[in-house]
Amino acid sequence: MNNVVDQQMGKQDPWAIDMDGVIGEFCVAKAMNVCPDLTIGIRKGGTDLYSRSNKTIDVKSTRVKSGRLLATLKKDADPCDVYVLAIVDDEGCDIAGWTSKEVLFDAVNIKDLGHGKGYVMDQDQLHKDINEIH
Repeated sequence: MNNVVDQQMGKQDPWAIDMDGVIGEFCVAKAMNVCPDLTIGIRKGGTDLYSRSNKTIDVKSTRVKSGRLLATLKKDADPCDVYVLAIVDDEGCDIAGWTSKEVLFDAVNIKDLGHGKGYVMDQDQLHKDINEIH
């Protein structure tokens, strides 16, 4: 983690954010019946998982029940195919929904929530069925 540039969009403890991210990734992998990436070395890019059809997936996690899917403006330079929002708690997570890179990285989704501009989508804008990701 020493070589990774912190680009978090909130004020939470970075270690807690990383732990919640791992929880979200494992829960989404289980729901999709795919293997999570268990490597511990530095990875390049934002891909957390691969779908059964080899689509790249970036899982975004939050503990805020009404949380939004957030991505930095830099994410559109090397995007994943799919972005999934996981609402994490101490027992696992609920998958709030997912969207494609084409929908997320539309200029209409650029907002400033107080931490700088980024891409933002509300939960009601997301596809609910994780099994629709092919």
